[in-house]
Amino acid sequence: MDPKSQSSRVIRTPAWGSVALVLWTVALTVLLTRAGLQPHRLSSLTTYLTGAAAWQTSSPLYTDWRGFVYPPGIAWFFSLLRNLPLALAAVLWRALTAGAFLFGLGALLRSGILHRIPPTSRGIVFIAVLPLSIGNLDNAQANPLIAGLMMLSVAALQTESWTLCAFAAAVSIAFKVYPAALALLLCLLRPKELSWRIALILLFLILLPFALHDSHYVSGQYHAWLQTRLADDRFHYPMKDAPLDLWYLLVRLGNLPVSVRAYEAVQVLSGISLAALLWIRSRRGVARPDNLALLYLLASVWMLLLGPATENQTYVVLAPAASVLLIQSLYSGSSSSRILAISGYAFLLAAVCRNSLIPSLKSPLLMAIQPIGALILLAAILCDLSAATPASPR
Repeated sequence: MDPKSQSSRVIRTPAWGSVALVLWTVALTVLLTRAGLQPHRLSSLTTYLTGAAAWQTSSPLYTDWRGFVYPPGIAWFFSLLRNLPLALAAVLWRALTAGAFLFGLGALLRSGILHRIPPTSRGIVFIAVLPLSIGNLDNAQANPLIAGLMMLSVAALQTESWTLCAFAAAVSIAFKVYPAALALLLCLLRPKELSWRIALILLFLILLPFALHDSHYVSGQYHAWLQTRLADDRFHYPMKDAPLDLWYLLVRLGNLPVSVRAYEAVQVLSGISLAALLWIRSRRGVARPDNLALLYLLASVWMLLLGPATENQTYVVLAPAASVLLIQSLYSGSSSSRILAISGYAFLLAAVCRNSLIPSLKSPLLMAIQPIGALILLAAILCDLSAATPASPR
């Protein structure tokens, strides 16, 4: 189909980028002003600063299973913010997470990986991702920062910026374990360039806390962190705290007789299958941009549906992929993939509306909206893959 006729599916506007800039500027101005005026408002930053206080006083970091759960080095990082006035810390942290999120998305769009979205329409992606992410940014979650670093690592591989790619991947892993899935897939495609770089930066980040605090205290906190993470049995959380993933749909909501061992086998085998698919496509000469786009989209869905710790707020990691699939479907792809992409995005948007307007309403069925949306987006990706157009030039 002619590109001009394809683009006619999308409502035309003189400058989508300008519209996105205005909307994001207004949203972030309101968000940062509120953070500065109400710094004591309960948010995730409260938990992060509690960990920082424990670090500064050489107290145990991991005293509450729902409290600070990050590695010791992250506690040191937040101690830098804790030394600032609370209002300034609240503003700076949210500005950092928003900046990383938007910069990563911009890098991903500029890299050429998502070439099915015309450059003049990239602003629509920023508009689409706004309602899915602004609440997470307001709550001062670390997830937007992690999502931005993940997007930056994928974009950096496309541009062959190996050190930047490794740095972004390693820092995201330093915050949470699940981005390791994306890092492993990136290493699969370029093992010689990335494997040793990511390993070296991760080793530096792991050892850094020993240079910043008493070694006995740091080693004790690493031991406690590993113990608490290994003992964190999310399969048997109370229903109100249960991870919102495929296990939630199959077992917690669907009451299907799936054992923990069988589910873990599905997690591993699906990850291996994803890696095998990308490796085979690479060996068959599929263009790097197309393979990286598929890698990013499938990895984003896998981390939410089959990852180790998917909470309500974690779905901001899927927001860029959902927005990309939505806008991309308007320009190309089958009608089936378009319907699925729109539906998946709508489910995630519905979950955001529920969380913002009626947060107390948490029936098991309503909480399933997000994993169902992720499943629909997975179907959209696979549907699009089955009817893939010829690969773009390298």
